[in-house]
Amino acid sequence: MPNLAPMTPFSSIAHSSRPRAFAFGVLALFGGVGLALVGCDGPSAKPDGAKTEPAVALSYPFPVPQGVAFADYREVAERNAGIYVRVRVYSDAPEDIGSERGSPPASTALSFASGIIADPRGYVVTPAHVANSTKYKAEVILLDGRRYLGRVIAVERSRELGLIKIEPFDGMQVARFADGGTLPTGEPTLTIGTPAHHGGIVSVGTVLRHLKTRISYNDYGYDNAIALAMRIESGNSGGPVLDREGQVVGMIASNYSADIGLAIPSEDIVSFIHAHTGG
Repeated sequence: MPNLAPMTPFSSIAHSSRPRAFAFGVLALFGGVGLALVGCDGPSAKPDGAKTEPAVALSYPFPVPQGVAFADYREVAERNAGIYVRVRVYSDAPEDIGSERGSPPASTALSFASGIIADPRGYVVTPAHVANSTKYKAEVILLDGRRYLGRVIAVERSRELGLIKIEPFDGMQVARFADGGTLPTGEPTLTIGTPAHHGGIVSVGTVLRHLKTRISYNDYGYDNAIALAMRIESGNSGGPVLDREGQVVGMIASNYSADIGLAIPSEDIVSFIHAHTGG
């Protein structure tokens, strides 16, 4: 994770009424990721022809913060797990990712993070710092291990959003979006991500507040951030933020600390998708 100074005390960010830009930690890993998924013993095939790696089950390593009223969070996570994907982005990936030749090594990926299946036509949304460039190809990996080759079709650095296109597949689960900008403080939420290259990690927390400041780092930035009190680590970028109904209310884009994540609200995500797909 890049060390992006200067860091500003969260209390001053939360209560500032004057638009300002601050630098925050970026969660995706740039350059060679250097770590393949443990236990991968070569690709195999699913009935739809997609190549696979070992399936990953959701896991819950972090305790639910005290006082968070989200008793059925595991049920919500399991019911909506299909919208979460792992994303690898390559500058020079072969056309046959997902075919019988399998994938290039994970160590050759420029970034390895998370994404959301956002549209039944095969559009996957992820942060711009993960997608990086429309010159790049991407591999989308499901929890069951199926891998699909895609391409980056849109990147807006000023909104911290990127879009990947894959071919739709049988049984594809698509996100249901709800308004994230009106979530009240203290509202329980969860996210599914890929911290430290481990897929399917669930974190539970609450809405801390809606920031009035613009979030900026390097050439990336976004407005209307939702601050979340939950465990967020490198690789969580692109993970869906779900409410108690399992609806997507945002997407993790960056963090302030390991215990405070920052999300792009769902309405900004939907607007971005419509702008690049014709609605």
